[in-house]
Amino acid sequence: MKTKNWSKYNYLFKNEEKYYLYNSLSNSFGELAKDSYSAINHFIDCGDVEILDQTLYEQLVKMKALVNNDQDEINKIKYITLSRRNDNRKLILTINPTLACNFACPYCFEKQHPNIFMDEITEDKIVNYIKNHKDAEIIDVTWFGGEPLLAFNRITSLTKKIQSLKLKYNASIITNGYLLNKNIAKELSSLSITFIQITIDGMGALHDKRRCLKSGQPTFETIIHNIDILKTLNPDIFVSIRVNIDHTNDDDFLKLYKFFQDKHYRNLSLSLAFVTDSSGCHSCETMYSRELQASFIKEMRNKYNLDFSLIYPRPQRNECAIRNKNAVVIGPEGELYKCWNDVGIKNKIIGNIEGKITNEHLLLRYLVGADPLEDSNCKKCLLFPVCGGGCPFSRILNEYEHKHINVCPLIKDHMEDFLLTHALTKNQY
Repeated sequence: MKTKNWSKYNYLFKNEEKYYLYNSLSNSFGELAKDSYSAINHFIDCGDVEILDQTLYEQLVKMKALVNNDQDEINKIKYITLSRRNDNRKLILTINPTLACNFACPYCFEKQHPNIFMDEITEDKIVNYIKNHKDAEIIDVTWFGGEPLLAFNRITSLTKKIQSLKLKYNASIITNGYLLNKNIAKELSSLSITFIQITIDGMGALHDKRRCLKSGQPTFETIIHNIDILKTLNPDIFVSIRVNIDHTNDDDFLKLYKFFQDKHYRNLSLSLAFVTDSSGCHSCETMYSRELQASFIKEMRNKYNLDFSLIYPRPQRNECAIRNKNAVVIGPEGELYKCWNDVGIKNKIIGNIEGKITNEHLLLRYLVGADPLEDSNCKKCLLFPVCGGGCPFSRILNEYEHKHINVCPLIKDHMEDFLLTHALTKNQY
């Protein structure tokens, strides 16, 4: 039997007389028999000893725990990552038809933005921008803001122009949900919108304290009513309910989960988003440390059987579209950014919709700066094959603005706990 090398991307451990192996090259995880665990340990200790159990050997090769060469496997991952960054077939656009918003959320970066709306001239320039990408076969649009539904007429007219180009087109929208009324809900399918993200930060009283109208009026009941209408008229549209968690509303997450569970909607899920501080503008008392984030996730899973994507790496290496040369954020006046976080900030504009680059050094930072593929610490990490390096925006702040933001996935510091939590999930379904 041919002897292979034990991958450095293996994580082998024992817990309460059970034995487990995780490998990040294949992102696979399994429980081992005791004799298999012993045979593997012997192989690791001696190095050149063959694994004689043919079934075990084949399984370890399949999950890439045994490889010819780790670097060859990493080269494949690098090649796929770089190919995605430079794929001309797909154009990824985040379009802000307005920077105006009808909400006054205390933690939102958008609250300082002016009430600017896109005009038809800019709309036509966006269409020309798409046409100038001759190799594009797929257009992926996310409608963002401000509150994009304040400019629903612009969304409608621009969508029709893009659809007329006869390219494969898909869209999503990030909205506070307050204006998602019956008339708009009926139109979404014709606009190729298949995904909606709506933020709800708890049950009625708590949500209304955190996410009220600029007039101070509540929003919870209207948003829930709108979701009910949407799910009646367009049940196939996937709705992601984002819950921004900090110390002021963490107790409401479970209540909100049960509230939506009782509605029995299909194509709807809740996602966690811990409120963190990358700018120094927010009160530290409300923020969740990484330890508390991990504890909250594990508690929700172990006590209440709620599963979250943060527990286990995604099956494919996931990297933010910032790194893609054909991904841009378009402001309402045709200004271009690379990151959602930069919208409305003049010195973060990289160019304009007519193709002129005005801030090349910032553009290059987003494309290749603070690159995890070149980071010595990343390359040594067990999770390098599955981790996209964390948020590029935060990585760039760390490297160029001397911030100290931890960009690593939570699982890195909680490998055994998170893997065992994942195993519990798999065993119950």
